[in-house]
Amino acid sequence: MLAINKMNKQNDNQDLNLSDILSSSGLKEKLGFTILMLAIYRLGVHIPLYGVDQAALKSNPSLSSGLMGLVDMFAGGALSALSIFALGVGPYITTSIVLQLLTEVIPGLKELQRGQGEDGRKRFQQITRLGTIGLAGIQSFALCRFLDVAQIAPNADFVFYLRSIVVLSVSALFVMWLGEVITEKGVSNGASLLIFCGIASKLPVMITNTMTAVRVGTTPDWGVTILLSVFALLIVLVIYLQEASRKLLIVGARRGAVANRDHYLPLKINPAGVLPIIFASALIYMPMQVLTFAGVKNKSVSMILRDWFSSIPGVDALSGTQLADLGNWLATRLEFVFVYSKVEHSVVYFLLIVAFSFFYATIVLNPRDIAENLKKSGSSIEGIKPGKATSDYLEKVLSRLVLIGAGAIGLIAVLPIHAEIFCQVNTLGGLGSTSLLIMVGVAIDTRNQILSYVHSHRYQAKSLLRR
Repeated sequence: MLAINKMNKQNDNQDLNLSDILSSSGLKEKLGFTILMLAIYRLGVHIPLYGVDQAALKSNPSLSSGLMGLVDMFAGGALSALSIFALGVGPYITTSIVLQLLTEVIPGLKELQRGQGEDGRKRFQQITRLGTIGLAGIQSFALCRFLDVAQIAPNADFVFYLRSIVVLSVSALFVMWLGEVITEKGVSNGASLLIFCGIASKLPVMITNTMTAVRVGTTPDWGVTILLSVFALLIVLVIYLQEASRKLLIVGARRGAVANRDHYLPLKINPAGVLPIIFASALIYMPMQVLTFAGVKNKSVSMILRDWFSSIPGVDALSGTQLADLGNWLATRLEFVFVYSKVEHSVVYFLLIVAFSFFYATIVLNPRDIAENLKKSGSSIEGIKPGKATSDYLEKVLSRLVLIGAGAIGLIAVLPIHAEIFCQVNTLGGLGSTSLLIMVGVAIDTRNQILSYVHSHRYQAKSLLRR
């Protein structure tokens, strides 16, 4: 029977085509609505922010590198172009992530989201929106401060600050609304689709720049070939990473003549998705970004450390000694942590990704809570006693799974950096690690939702025919 069901499922997947998708009741309308909302979003990306010197903007690469480059990638180039959608969906995503983590720490939020039904979820969503407003205001002020310090906004007076903060914050709320309405009335998760759309919009520019670099001789043909092969292998790895899971057989307890149905508990090898890369990127670039917003210009980390160290009384006497040489060496190593192409950066980046992966898995997948819920439902893992034995077993399994997943995510994040350096290709800097995970992950989720919708429509149609 299991073999027959599996064969039928495979046949259903093979029979799916474009006509089946479009003929499903309501799916064509959902797809059209989603495309319309994405088109509105892309239109707003090209509306510039008032009061910005475009010539100074083009000569300043700060908005397309480091942490700002990561944000710009999510916004589809809106930040580097300083459009009204410069913040993109970032404030909403950040607020959602923070509240999700706080839910496991603050009992009130946990009860609000999980224990009070639909009303509780609506109140939790309202808290997310209010947090998005506050964060959008803070980020808008920080961006205005950067434009003022970098002299990209020549007339950065009080009126400029007030007008820009209001426009950027309201635009961020509008983008948040677009994401929510796509989730409700369209296909797939709206916020993820907006990020996917932003990343995909930069692909034609990257391809054009790469072809130009090959034509003029600044990038070798063999380098592009090898790099594309690396990306192809990474895409396969991302697909396996997104779909892979360890399934534990859950055995239902027998109560009288009725037995609970057996089922599987899937434990994903990568439960955190792309979040560890986002957190690690933000943390590793944040110090330099804070210094930029504070007005420290044209100074590296090592220069700032040396200036601070030399201001300490009595340090001048150490000049030329081994202790001074050690201090200079440590300052240089610390500076390399913030340099994209250095080994020190990759090591710290990898370790941060692994640490955040374990942190997220510990908070979201609590072995004690899972074991307690199984015990309350009268179920247990096959071959494992309920209670503490189940908790210990889940903790051991999750630790191994997360270790494998975290190592794979770290590899996906670090490998493209050095592959581009080795292949002498510098035009695909945005198409690595985070981009691959997001694009492949969103594509898989969207495909699964469409297939689920089509299968549901087929099942309903067959039920009507049988009647």
